[in-house]
Amino acid sequence: MIKILHVGKPVSGIAVYIGLLCRNINSGLFINQVTCDASSTNFNPVNSKGEEIKLYHLPIKREINPLKDLNAFFRLRRIIKNVKPDIIHCHSAKAGVIGRLSGIFFNIPTLYTPHGYSYLSTQSKLKRNLYIAIEKSFRYFKPKVLACSNSEKDRVVKDLKYDRNKVLLWSNSIEPVLEIKQSEILSNLPKKFICTIGRPSYQKNTELLIQSIHEAKKQLNSIHLVVLGVGYHSPSLSSVNKLIAELDLQENITLVPWLKREEMLSILEASLFFVSSSRYEGLPYAVLESLVLGKPCLLTNVDGNKDLVKNSYNGFLVKENYKEISSMIIELYTKPELLKLMSSNSKKLFLEKFSIDKNIRELENIYKKILE
Repeated sequence: MIKILHVGKPVSGIAVYIGLLCRNINSGLFINQVTCDASSTNFNPVNSKGEEIKLYHLPIKREINPLKDLNAFFRLRRIIKNVKPDIIHCHSAKAGVIGRLSGIFFNIPTLYTPHGYSYLSTQSKLKRNLYIAIEKSFRYFKPKVLACSNSEKDRVVKDLKYDRNKVLLWSNSIEPVLEIKQSEILSNLPKKFICTIGRPSYQKNTELLIQSIHEAKKQLNSIHLVVLGVGYHSPSLSSVNKLIAELDLQENITLVPWLKREEMLSILEASLFFVSSSRYEGLPYAVLESLVLGKPCLLTNVDGNKDLVKNSYNGFLVKENYKEISSMIIELYTKPELLKLMSSNSKKLFLEKFSIDKNIRELENIYKKILE
């Protein structure tokens, strides 16, 4: 049996990644255990047999705090001594630093999945340079990067100057949709609407999408956007609400709190297409869910997004520009035959590249290989 300790803060996409991994990997060959903190109250992963995954409390704060970070490092050392993992798999920036340092200290094979590098999320040049310097420093040690998309892998080599043999790839993958629970929210929505998923934040750049809806409304007065996933960890929510009011879009935009997956999928399924204005991504699960449901996707041309859309095949990639986004919203909104064709292509793309049923064996082989 190969014992894997996942080090991270399992919220949002990281929670989905770890949960899917634990649920689909062969539990006859792999034992997964996970660190989490008090904010991960809704995180209850199970293995392929439906058995609960062992969780260890490890408080990791997003902001740099030397005392708290040092405390997390020493607490993780105690966890590692107790668990005695064969592999450490770290997720996201802060856990990536603490987990990789621990892997180096104990000489345990270690993988790091960034899920979108932290230096892409800061507006401070000083912080950006600091984060890049920290990431570059790990080039000289044994831990390897396990990118979650081809574009993330390319960024590791291009920006951080990693040798390609130290950068592995396992694309984010999801399960087919087996159950959809009709949401009561649908009764309050218009028959035609478009959908996005993601907490209002710097990364998701929700304000740009609102500006795009405002521009599209000049030609499509009935345009309606549903924003799913509002509530948990939404630092830009107040500015989003303010902008909606300033642009008089209260009748054109609906903000929906976090829902269970099967209920959220019923709203996504009813939408015309999926749209995203993200500044960066790892490989977004919201878009993967859209592919499963056969939704055309209109996405900004950034890391992660560019792995999931082929221009004019299952959607469009656009610049981070509200006029360009609004123009393509109108294009898709008014051409039902184009939507139908792209819908079929989205389903094909998912089955070819992003089904976890097919891809989980690749991850198992990666785990086995780093132990050789």
